[in-house]
Amino acid sequence: MMKVKTIGHGGSLALSLPKDNCFKKGQHWLLIPSADGKSFTLVPKMKNPYTQAPGSKNMAEEWSDVYWREVE
Repeated sequence: MMKVKTIGHGGSLALSLPKDNCFKKGQHWLLIPSADGKSFTLVPKMKNPYTQAPGSKNMAEEWSDVYWREVE
């Protein structure tokens, strides 16, 4: 278990995280609230794997003869 605390940063609050191998300056993290809204899970924000890299080509349609609006 790791302890963190809230600190004042200008007109906002910030979490003070330990300086170790887990946390690096400039990283983006997400706080995901629990169902009861009283606790949170901290997870690293990841890049969207479904976005294309700049300069990449679109994949060819495998089933070009299928009319997708008819598929349910």
